[in-house]
Amino acid sequence: MAVVPRAEIDMFASSARSIRYEQYRQLRELGGVVRLHEPDVYALTRYDEVKAALADHDTFLSGEGVGFDPDVNRIMRGVTLVSDPPEHDVLRSVVGAGLRPGSVQGRGEEMARKAHGLVAEVVARGAIDGVAELAQAMPMLVIPDYLGLPDRNREHLYEWGQVGNDLLGPVTERTPHNMEMTQRLFAFAHELAASGELAPGSPGAAMLEAAELGVIPHEKCPLLLVDFIGPSLETTAAAIGHLLVVFAERPDQWAALRAEPGLVASTINELLRFETPVRGLTRVAARDTQLGGVTIPQGARVWALFASANRDERKWERADEFDLRRNPRDHLAFGHGAHGCVGHGVARLELHALIHALLDSVERIELTGDPVIAENTILNTYAEVPVRLVARKAA
Repeated sequence: MAVVPRAEIDMFASSARSIRYEQYRQLRELGGVVRLHEPDVYALTRYDEVKAALADHDTFLSGEGVGFDPDVNRIMRGVTLVSDPPEHDVLRSVVGAGLRPGSVQGRGEEMARKAHGLVAEVVARGAIDGVAELAQAMPMLVIPDYLGLPDRNREHLYEWGQVGNDLLGPVTERTPHNMEMTQRLFAFAHELAASGELAPGSPGAAMLEAAELGVIPHEKCPLLLVDFIGPSLETTAAAIGHLLVVFAERPDQWAALRAEPGLVASTINELLRFETPVRGLTRVAARDTQLGGVTIPQGARVWALFASANRDERKWERADEFDLRRNPRDHLAFGHGAHGCVGHGVARLELHALIHALLDSVERIELTGDPVIAENTILNTYAEVPVRLVARKAA
């Protein structure tokens, strides 16, 4: 076995995209498995190693937490993301019941109507903040109603989701605020589970019914509501923000997509590969195991870097180029294996509806200022995208 390469790179020093992508490249050059100095984790950097670890949930455990901070891992224990089989299988079956393809596809026309209405509004406004007025607005038109959430507290949902992801990284100066916001999300989830204040027929209500039937313990309901609410908004919003920037910077690709709208599915896959919203999550090795030609010891925490794997030159030709014709269906932006994103079908449908609405109405996308990346340890997302959506000329 080869010696595990080591790196002194501070992977959390900056949220700047250019810095992060250069760090990923440097780590991939060192090896598929690289031991970081601080925090002391084994970073999985290349596509093959990341996919192999995600597929082997018996060796690489999620139940010990998927973040870096032991306190946060302890708080999150018991949600679907932070559990292992057989418990995970039961929880996922409940969370995923309302997210199955049949249920999701039935919402397609409704999502399309909402997307066209939203795009018409923002085109009419002229210059907008693409994050607040489009990237966040689209999921907010869809997800709270879809999950059956009440009207109250909707204005807090984005912040709760973003800080929850930020908490999965190492402790920062933002941690106290993030913990306070996360406690508010948990309190809201406990209120909903106790009151049953969830729309009949919704995935949220179905989860409460599963508890009544004894499929899951009642005390799991608040945790599963956090599972529903936490990841469902901000990751899709992150993808939409990147969509705006990618096509504003590449007008030729937008023109190509307008000429060939059948490439929307390929575009979504390439967008998620090229600008992966979640950098990566951690696991704990259940036993000494070999990966990438080195030994990872039992008890070691590994960091599966989805974003680095999706830019791996060994997997993708011209990995640092955006090509809407590539159609990388095996990208790892949604994870892989038992813990692959259970809501990916809803996210894809939202993106599909929004892109088609933009194609129908927008001639070109123009930046009116410099996009501002959000400070977040785990998310790759924008805080602001000053943009103008230029309307298509009438035929």
